[in-house]
Amino acid sequence: MKNALIIAFICVLAAGCGPGGGPGAGGLEKEVFPVVEKHLENAAAGNWPEVYETLSGEALAETKANSGRVEKKEKIVRKSLKAAPVCRDVAEVSADFTVNSGGEFDRLAYTFRLKKSGGRWLIYKTAYGHYHRGELRPVELPPGAAGVIKEYFELPLSEKRRNDQKYLAGKLLRESGKAKLLPVDSNTLKEQEKIVTRVESLECLGLTEGYAVALVNYQSVVEGKIRHMEALVDLIDVNGNWKICGLDITKSG
Repeated sequence: MKNALIIAFICVLAAGCGPGGGPGAGGLEKEVFPVVEKHLENAAAGNWPEVYETLSGEALAETKANSGRVEKKEKIVRKSLKAAPVCRDVAEVSADFTVNSGGEFDRLAYTFRLKKSGGRWLIYKTAYGHYHRGELRPVELPPGAAGVIKEYFELPLSEKRRNDQKYLAGKLLRESGKAKLLPVDSNTLKEQEKIVTRVESLECLGLTEGYAVALVNYQSVVEGKIRHMEALVDLIDVNGNWKICGLDITKSG
């Protein structure tokens, strides 16, 4: 921890982090946004040679290793980018964008780290990020959001897997797709199918345009035995439809 603080302090002094270091916000955006936009558009379309031109380091290695597994072609129909300097010649861009693949929509949030070398900005690291949203207000949960939560929670496991595109978005949807490719133990699946879930109450903890957080109290019933559970659910508006983009169990009774 001590070493990390020392390195950060040296970065501020020697590399020009913070106010006055490097290009202003507008200048930085003009430099890094075209790189990120080129990356996103070509990655969605599966144009991998063009994608590689925007990458370096671990991002390039990971993309080359995994690009052959990507079969679905997508088109970006909406995007929002935000840039922030990290140190001299290092910047971070957060991207919140919606893609369309054959009429099926998904909304994703990524964070890109870029480094300038030889006059060029290249992405050296990518990771799931946070959606762009305003301040959350504790108001009533929209009916569409409440309906998605209740429907999804009360579906049998097999139906959750089959209909993940309808109810999930972003990281959750991508992870669900990967899980469906893995072998499943039939006995374990049978036991999980016996679980019956009943939503007892929903409370909106926060709402802003296109984003909501809800507290869900529900019952998990297995062969007559009832467990009272609680979960925090994040929802995002995806092309006019509410979908679940985050789900964490906070109480298991």
